[in-house]
Amino acid sequence: MSRFTKSVLLLLSVLMALGALASCSPAATPTPVTIIKEVEKEKVVVVTATPLPVVDLTPVYDFDPTVKPAKKYKIAVVLKNFTNPFWLTHQRWALKAGEDFGVEVTVLAPSNPDNVEEQIRIVEDLITKGVDGVVIAPANTTAIATAIQKLNAAKIPVIYDNTRGSGGDYVCYIGADNILVGKTVAEGAVQAIGEKGRILILEGFPGQQTADDRRKGMNDYLTKYPNIEVASQTAHWRRLEGMQVTENTLQRWPDLNAVIGASGEMVLGAVEAVKSANIPNDKIVLGGVDVYPDIVKALKAGDIDFTISQAPQKQAYWSVAAMIKFLNGEKVPKEIRTPTAIVTAANADEYVEQ
Repeated sequence: MSRFTKSVLLLLSVLMALGALASCSPAATPTPVTIIKEVEKEKVVVVTATPLPVVDLTPVYDFDPTVKPAKKYKIAVVLKNFTNPFWLTHQRWALKAGEDFGVEVTVLAPSNPDNVEEQIRIVEDLITKGVDGVVIAPANTTAIATAIQKLNAAKIPVIYDNTRGSGGDYVCYIGADNILVGKTVAEGAVQAIGEKGRILILEGFPGQQTADDRRKGMNDYLTKYPNIEVASQTAHWRRLEGMQVTENTLQRWPDLNAVIGASGEMVLGAVEAVKSANIPNDKIVLGGVDVYPDIVKALKAGDIDFTISQAPQKQAYWSVAAMIKFLNGEKVPKEIRTPTAIVTAANADEYVEQ
């Protein structure tokens, strides 16, 4: 390699580094970077490249859903299922947003709960029929990529409600910080059992960002406590599976100290398992997520000690509002966080999901 070539490569490295630094700058308009690229030995060409704009991923916690649609948009909301009370809350509040804002909202979900292949077919049908925007809670974060790519190709904007997807461009994500949710559930159980004992984690559906992040939050927190032994198994968000997993764990660990779940339905299943084993509800700590009426009833009966509110009403309502804003040409934050709160029997009525 000649001295000239070495010099060109050195200059290229320096300029590329400067370009990278420029791309990290908060400036609104990216500065073009001149890159010298070797084409043939002892020959160069000059290429001017403009770095991609930096996307602001700072979470917004005070999103204002107030909006007036420029026209009566057609917005589709694709959920994971119509069997879990959590998603029925989403359905009601998405439809309420449509009524409040004067747009046409259609809410759909797979007939086979949490089936991503059916979600993809639903999206394909929506593209054929024609809609202005799609709000979706993916049943599988990775596998939904096919549908997102097709929506991008059709120039139909996408918003992720509650659960992130992958595979293409999207307007924004609206939901809780699920790692924090998982950490908070684990922290509540650890403090309640005195930082030692045995804890069962009921995981959500593997491959869904909400489930994976909550499991990570729980595990990251629990690893700090060497005197706590952990068993962890998926119950796929389902009450029956939550009961079965808890029953099996109680056979192996009759002295189980706590059960924590990534959702309320699984913990309600654990309640049934604890009752069947004739264990008094003050002998084992149970904590989870969501605050729909069955959870509130269990809280007040002392069967569940605490749960986490993630504001599903706001997730659904804000998703429709954000889509209208985007379709209007208004600026929408990339990351919108819904509030979370620890809920016990004392404040359950304040957070109950309808």
